Amino acid sequence: MLKIIWNKEEVENIKSKLSKDFDLILTDDPNEVPLDKVGIILDDSNLDKIRPILEMMAIERSQVLFQTPHGYVQLNVKDISYLEAFGEDIYLHGIDMTNQIIKQPLYQLEEILRPYHFVRIGKSFIVNISKIRYIRTGFNAKLDIELISGTHLEVSRSFVKDFKSAIGIDKKGGLK
Repeated sequence: MLKIIWNKEEVENIKSKLSKDFDLILTDDPNEVPLDKVGIILDDSNLDKIRPILEMMAIERSQVLFQTPHGYVQLNVKDISYLEAFGEDIYLHGIDMTNQIIKQPLYQLEEILRPYHFVRIGKSFIVNISKIRYIRTGFNAKLDIELISGTHLEVSRSFVKDFKSAIGIDKKGGLK
């Protein structure tokens, strides 16, 4: 048997996702875990299930340090909706509708954020896949994506194939 123990506040944020995506038991039984903690109990035969859970938790808590014109800012990756290049400035758009000017090239930011499920959708845009609400077919083989915030962005033709691959859609439009 394997136990993983977290603070209750952390688990509340991802509880629905855990119970929907994984067949496991969450417990706050004081005989199993310390007070004010929540544990996940897995049968030894299901240890392979732990990797995606840990990866999800790591992404939920991950922070990245970005260079700005006035120094550095550390941001939670989950709070970033998309990045936009406008001239020489890179604007980081957060879920709370805040914007930061970042002083790093877009190609470097693409590499830094790729492990956190960000994908390039054009010469000037990188988007957080987890912030996408809808994907619609656009004109000229482009895609229109709507973010949870209501913002619409366009996936350029030259980026459509990589975008579909990143989100798990095959050529015929179905999920992989």
